[in-house]
Amino acid sequence: MNDMKIAVVGGGTAGFVSALILKTTFPTYQVDIIRSEKIGTIGVGEGTTEHWAAFMDHVGIQTADLITKCDATYKTGIMFEDWGDKPYLQSVHSPFVVDHLGLPAAYAKLIGEKCDPRDMTGDYLWDNRVPFNKFMDERPNDTGVSQYHFNTAKLNDYLTDFARSNGCNIINDEIVDVVINDQGIDYITGEIATYNYDFYIDCTGFSRLLISKLGANWNSYSKYLKVNEAIVFPTPEEEEIPVWTLAKAMDAGWMFRIPVQGRKGNGYIFDSNFITADKAQAEVEAYLGYSVEVAKHIKFDPGAIDRPWIKNVCAIGLSASFVEPLEASSIGTSINQAFLLAQRIVNYNEQSINRYNVEVNAIMENIRDFVALHYVSNRRDTPFWREIANTPLPDTLKENLQMWKTRLPIADDFTSYTKKVLFNEYNVALVMHGLDLFDTDSILSQYNMLPDGAKEHVDQSCRFKIDFDKSKTIPHKLMLELLRHLV
Repeated sequence: MNDMKIAVVGGGTAGFVSALILKTTFPTYQVDIIRSEKIGTIGVGEGTTEHWAAFMDHVGIQTADLITKCDATYKTGIMFEDWGDKPYLQSVHSPFVVDHLGLPAAYAKLIGEKCDPRDMTGDYLWDNRVPFNKFMDERPNDTGVSQYHFNTAKLNDYLTDFARSNGCNIINDEIVDVVINDQGIDYITGEIATYNYDFYIDCTGFSRLLISKLGANWNSYSKYLKVNEAIVFPTPEEEEIPVWTLAKAMDAGWMFRIPVQGRKGNGYIFDSNFITADKAQAEVEAYLGYSVEVAKHIKFDPGAIDRPWIKNVCAIGLSASFVEPLEASSIGTSINQAFLLAQRIVNYNEQSINRYNVEVNAIMENIRDFVALHYVSNRRDTPFWREIANTPLPDTLKENLQMWKTRLPIADDFTSYTKKVLFNEYNVALVMHGLDLFDTDSILSQYNMLPDGAKEHVDQSCRFKIDFDKSKTIPHKLMLELLRHLV
């Protein structure tokens, strides 16, 4: 279908990501973004997962542009404070080369020897340094880092211009009516005009304006994930620009702090059964030592719809799911959904739709279980954390924890239904180690049973890590300055 007409309804990050991936993949398709300037973006978080780099490479966004035009900074992971006995960093940047031995070899040795969490990732990440690769004109994104923080409003403006310059049509209108037929949506009506397309992508956020008309059902995760409200507020820029998001456990939830150029974006994600928004703000102010102005107060039910693709409508972004901001999964999920849709939209049929839904449901269960894993904490100091201790785990996570307690996770544990899951064996190992969930004697035995040659390989990997920390990284601020000079 060289002449397929696609409408992306909604102008947030999910909408632009979806439009750009489809337009880049299928240049002959008509891709229109219909958005209302009256409707703002949620903008709870301002961080990405490593999947953002794949999106940038696919559509042609350069790192230097992102840094300069969106106040972006690098993100190497999430620093967790007060979730357990000591801080730990959940990062995608492994200091070890994974080969045929896989993840367990080096990490079994480190975990079994009860290493400090710094040793699991690399000292340089804790010291606000980033990997440095020589900049080359033909490889402008080759910086050694794949995650970012950015100013959501400026990113939205940037993506608007980028989408328009890359062949997407931007239509400013607010949709007020959706008319369905046997094939799905027949047409949609805005305040200005009526629109008819072959295919519709619902990026309307929590309203789910399109997909809700076709019988999608919401699967709530509230049985397992208890936080359900958030206050969001900016704070001034500080001298240090961390190279990670801070996730600090609080009395009734947790607080994020995201450094972008010129300010920090912050939020307190909490369980409304244990604290009000006003008291959450007071707790934040006591922690920071100064008053803040709340920009948004958001209520949500963590979960996902059972069928994100129904007939000629596919929901992406908050229309399809929202777990919570803990692992900044929303944008990464949107990217993976859009890539999966691009693979299956050509001459799609019922089987294509069913397979897509199975894969997206697997992605969401992976996120749900990974987020729930962070709450398997030994904290008992407030009513919220005592309630968390008695909160049930998803059956899939419970089963995996029994397995992973004595055997490190492997890649095959995460790819039963799709290869597009956001979180893998490395992510899980860092969190479980940070929360002291491993049986260290069992994990060490995993290392001790290796032949001498494999053990030598592990020792070489550890020596390489130390060398990398010392010689192949530069300060975060310096990297940002270098990139600004490329523009």
